[in-house]
Amino acid sequence: MALKRLRDFLAATYHEVMDELENPEAMLKQYLREVEKEIEKAKDTIVKQQMMGKEFARQLEEAKKLAARREKQAQIAFQAGEEELSRKAFAEMKHYEAKAKEYQEYTVKSEEQVKELREQLGKLEKKYQDLKDKKNDLVARAAVAKAKYSMNATLSFVASDSALKEFKRIEDRITEMEIKANSYANAGLGGEDLSFAKVEYADEVEQELEKLRGTKSETDNGKEASQS
Repeated sequence: MALKRLRDFLAATYHEVMDELENPEAMLKQYLREVEKEIEKAKDTIVKQQMMGKEFARQLEEAKKLAARREKQAQIAFQAGEEELSRKAFAEMKHYEAKAKEYQEYTVKSEEQVKELREQLGKLEKKYQDLKDKKNDLVARAAVAKAKYSMNATLSFVASDSALKEFKRIEDRITEMEIKANSYANAGLGGEDLSFAKVEYADEVEQELEKLRGTKSETDNGKEASQS
């Protein structure tokens, strides 16, 4: 009964510890996997942002070329007396110049965003490496904490009145069994079959009988002498 109680108590204690601490190694691995996912997302974002930056730069150059072409066309049209065509070409030139300015801003902004993302990625990767280095230490500390918790809980149970009473009851029961066993052993001595002793100790028995006969003879002779 006491052993079952102890076993049940230890099982309950173990589950209690596990509920409180869960599985630190699994938790840390899961956390590291989440950080790895964020790192991969950040890398993908940087690649996409770089591609967008290149596209903005390409569109910037294209807008500059178109603006320069329209300016040249406007000048040619004006020299040819085609003022309306010149006006139209200048309008398109202004449009492409505005687009070039817009793409220039996009390109600069994209470069700044890539730089910022790279800095954040660097911090995240450093933090990730720090966590990997610390994981084993945390797992070891958690294992020690669980072991101490379990041992202290066991010591507390063993030292409790309930456990002491249970062990005292078992001790009393064992003592009672020992007393009964000894009493049965002593009771068996009187009923033991010793018929073999008549043969094994025949000579010695005869010597003892001779002693008794001699003593009896001396006693009888003494009585006869006193009567005379």
